Amino acid sequence: MFMMIRPVARALSTFFFLASALASVVLHLHPRGGLASLIIWVPKVVSATFTPVLLGVNAVGMLLGFFRRQWLWIGAGAVGTSLSLHYIYQIQKATPAFDRYFGDDWETRVPPELRPGILPRRWSMLLRAPADVPREFNVSIGKSPSTGRDILANIWLPPEDVQPNGAALIYVHGGAWVYGDKDDTRRPAFRHAAAQGYLVLDVAYTLWPESTLPDMVKEVKMAVLWLKQHAGRYHIDPEHITLVGASAGAHLALLAAYAIGHPAFAPPDAGEDADERVRAVVAYYPPVDFRAMYADLEEQFGGMIYNRRAIVVANRALSALKKLGYVPESYQLGEDLNMIRQMLGGSPEDIPEVYDLLSPCTYVSSRNPPTLFFQGTDDFFRFAAPLRRLHRRLQQAGVISIHVEFPYTPHGFDLFLPQISPVALRSILEQDRFLYLINFANPLPQDNWQGRLSPSRHPSAPRSMTS
Repeated sequence: MFMMIRPVARALSTFFFLASALASVVLHLHPRGGLASLIIWVPKVVSATFTPVLLGVNAVGMLLGFFRRQWLWIGAGAVGTSLSLHYIYQIQKATPAFDRYFGDDWETRVPPELRPGILPRRWSMLLRAPADVPREFNVSIGKSPSTGRDILANIWLPPEDVQPNGAALIYVHGGAWVYGDKDDTRRPAFRHAAAQGYLVLDVAYTLWPESTLPDMVKEVKMAVLWLKQHAGRYHIDPEHITLVGASAGAHLALLAAYAIGHPAFAPPDAGEDADERVRAVVAYYPPVDFRAMYADLEEQFGGMIYNRRAIVVANRALSALKKLGYVPESYQLGEDLNMIRQMLGGSPEDIPEVYDLLSPCTYVSSRNPPTLFFQGTDDFFRFAAPLRRLHRRLQQAGVISIHVEFPYTPHGFDLFLPQISPVALRSILEQDRFLYLINFANPLPQDNWQGRLSPSRHPSAPRSMTS
């Protein structure tokens, strides 16, 4: 019996070590085609998240291979270990240019009481967050301009033994504007922020097709105004509110922060003196140019979005998501899968003014708030190039713009087990530093960032998007 178990155990071990090495290889793949990028997206996210685990398994496989003279184990372990170390090293190399704006010695000026929260090592094995913090669920912050229903939010508060620092974050979830909800995978990051004294408001904006994109932006601005109106109740400074968003949520956050005073995005019943300004924006892999996004969608997925079989499969998947309550029942796929054209009402050639209206890159001004961008180079949406262009334009306008690009990293890198993911942990630690600098470092090097843009500086609002 023992003689039979040994070959089986050896075969299983070989499979296990080869699979671990293969996962490290997949993380470093960079396919050119859109469909290939989409296929390996989830494997890349999982591999990126579990890189520390893969590193350990690969190293153990290599060492056991030496002891047992299993050359396949040695080879697979060596390859996997090298690639895992390489990825971790590349992630740690992606350092934000805080020194450019805040001086080479900004870290030495951090007060001792704040150092434990914002100056740990640049790489940590685990996210430091309490198991639980006080929170309020399903707080109504207003009525949706599109449906008239309550806009709900969850509020995460500092623990009783943590002194509130007076600053707040408003989180806007991603989901391609058509799915997702508040309290969607970000709880560890919210608890981490609350443990440092921040209040976190996690808003559930109304999704398309029940809402239009301009109305989504209005709801984000309504969250800002609501939090300012209730600043005394929650012990926050209304001048210290930062918008944080991921993907589609980052797009809405950027529009809400940049398009101040624009009539297309004016919150209902806000009044002319309503202060929509925010302290800063943190944007994870945002789409910033709808013209570029449309062209990329056509180039990468043109053969698929007009394929009848693909449309049938997508409709089946959509039905399953509706049953789970993950997308609105009213959402229907059209004759193709080009969601951008469906949401905006046409192509860039048909309605160029709408594409400009809804692109954050339209609103570059010296009065934009400080912005921190996170982007992966292996995002299958190809958001990286338009984001680099926006970052350069913001810098040229004199805006505090910090751009962090993570190599080999896919879309949605921060959403899956951020407690252990090296790239998610790195982004959270750098976000901690950014929030400290824009909230508590005085004086800010950008002295006019709190100004208000005149509505006349913005492109006019097409009737089709605001009626």
